[in-house]
Amino acid sequence: MLTAAKTLYHRAFPKLVRPVLSTLKTLRDTSFKAVAVERLPTNTTTRGHAVHRWFNFIAGFSPELVNACVEMTGRVPHREMRLLDPFSGCGTAPVAARLMGISATAYDPHPFFAVISEAKANSAYYWSDLPGIQAAIERGIGDQPTEHSPLSDSAIAFLSKLVEPKALSALNSARVELENDGLSKNPLAILILSRILDHCCSAATDGIYKAPTSSKKPLSPEAALDRVMSILLSDQVDATNTGTDIQIYARSSESMAELADSSIDIVVTSPPYLNNFDFAEMTRMYLYFWQMASSWSDISNKVRSRLIVNTTTALKGHKPLQQHYRDSLPISVRQAADEAVMTLIARRKEKAGKKEYDFLVYPYLSQMKKVLAETYRTLKTGAPFHMMVSDAALYGVHIPAPQWLAEIMIEIGFQNVQCEMIRPRGHRWILDKRAGSDEGLGEYYIFGVA
Repeated sequence: MLTAAKTLYHRAFPKLVRPVLSTLKTLRDTSFKAVAVERLPTNTTTRGHAVHRWFNFIAGFSPELVNACVEMTGRVPHREMRLLDPFSGCGTAPVAARLMGISATAYDPHPFFAVISEAKANSAYYWSDLPGIQAAIERGIGDQPTEHSPLSDSAIAFLSKLVEPKALSALNSARVELENDGLSKNPLAILILSRILDHCCSAATDGIYKAPTSSKKPLSPEAALDRVMSILLSDQVDATNTGTDIQIYARSSESMAELADSSIDIVVTSPPYLNNFDFAEMTRMYLYFWQMASSWSDISNKVRSRLIVNTTTALKGHKPLQQHYRDSLPISVRQAADEAVMTLIARRKEKAGKKEYDFLVYPYLSQMKKVLAETYRTLKTGAPFHMMVSDAALYGVHIPAPQWLAEIMIEIGFQNVQCEMIRPRGHRWILDKRAGSDEGLGEYYIFGVA
């Protein structure tokens, strides 16, 4: 039997068939234009939005998605709402919430992402530091670089492939100048200098990841600083918008002890996709530059170990826990996962690379279950949950992660759970690990009510 609050919510969406999809096709307001449904789980609209565009990430979703999910509720005035994103990334959901006058809480265990989220979501708090940040960076990239603390050999070897030596020396000097002025831990300072580093980088791929094998024409540090400051200053009105409470926590959402039961009005999120991105490797340039890590093993120990297990590079310490992870899953999901794992074990023996994909399935699902259970605990009765996630094909074995996560949500207690593909993905190239799978991959929208 549904509670009265849940019944009211269900009346708002009679059949809950494509709830966000149908809404977005007609959504219009003063802040956003309707976009194609297929663009919702992508970052392709972010560059057109103030503050969001300060730092972008290929795995992010669109601000329009957050806006549409909030507008769908129609149950709580914005000033009284609190949004939760358990996987904040570069802060799309909390930033969008603030710009709509909504309070928000977000989590991300990646140390660099958490800083970027904080800088963007609470930009008004750090805005008064902007002149000092600019002055320190200008001194650092001047004609007489400051003596700077040495980076590790691993960091120098990697960064030297990406940034011309003179520019790298100037950027290091800027980092030291920030440190001398007490600004090296300032989130906005880290965002600005990281964005300058990005513009000075001679390697180019989509989003935040920089691969030494790709190339683009870099800017000089001076030109990069001008470009970054120009964008920030043009966004000043939105950047200094206050009136909401935004909390960013730099740790896993598997435990959200800061949040009381039934305190959240809406969840909009997108977790790591299974075997999609190694978020630690993708941010190596920034981790090394800011001395958050000094070597590949350091990245594993300090960053990967904190993240949801979604790639084979993150398996350290998780292999002995496979049975524990398996036992935590609902029986229906466990049985389906067992079949996939057994097939993956057999496929691994046939493959030259011998990737241990079979060890990814149980920990990914188990950790996601903990996050979903905590999310359910924090949601008010009848409050909506919105998530974008993808399936995977490992050595040709299809892993229907969205459908399994939807089943886990039902077991936890979510009502009216819906799971529907938004767009196909991975269709532009053929990979050996995907060959043999009869299923086309896609990004899925999952909806539920607490």
